[in-house]
Amino acid sequence: MNEKDPRAVRTKNLIKESFAKLLEEKDFKYITIKDITTKATINRATFYAHYLDKYILLEELIIDRFEEMLPIKISSAINLNEDIIKELILFLYEYNIYFYQRCKIDSTSIASIVDNLLRSKIDNLIEKTLKSMADRDEIDYKDINILVKIISSSIYSSSQYCYSNKNDKEHTIEKTLNFIMNGIKAKV
Repeated sequence: MNEKDPRAVRTKNLIKESFAKLLEEKDFKYITIKDITTKATINRATFYAHYLDKYILLEELIIDRFEEMLPIKISSAINLNEDIIKELILFLYEYNIYFYQRCKIDSTSIASIVDNLLRSKIDNLIEKTLKSMADRDEIDYKDINILVKIISSSIYSSSQYCYSNKNDKEHTIEKTLNFIMNGIKAKV
């Protein structure tokens, strides 16, 4: 199947939209392929021509929404400064609100899929930015891998904490920024 064919693109979008609506109505674990095909008014063969299963569809939906919501300021960042870090935390906080309050996801196994995909996307953004900084000799290339893990974990954990403790959001962001920025500037 030609993924660039306008009919294929329309069908995939129809499947994703139908699936997103179903996620608002019931928990992922109770959604069947029949539910998706009925909502999308397609047959099972059409669904399977585009997706192996509902897990692949969920992953694509998570990534699509992430990329749609991601501010250009973050995706085009060439410096990892306080402003970008704060924007990332707030973006992930907003993404959590969007995703978990709209979608009925009670299964911890599905939550881990969401978390893993988001962590991977954040890792990639941080790595791209750090490589840009290394190109300008602001940081050492050999430190990039460990910095990616430390920084993205801090950002992701901070956004999760903000989501769980909404009253403490500003304080959490301030503490995370202080921790990350002082860690980046530290020479070992």
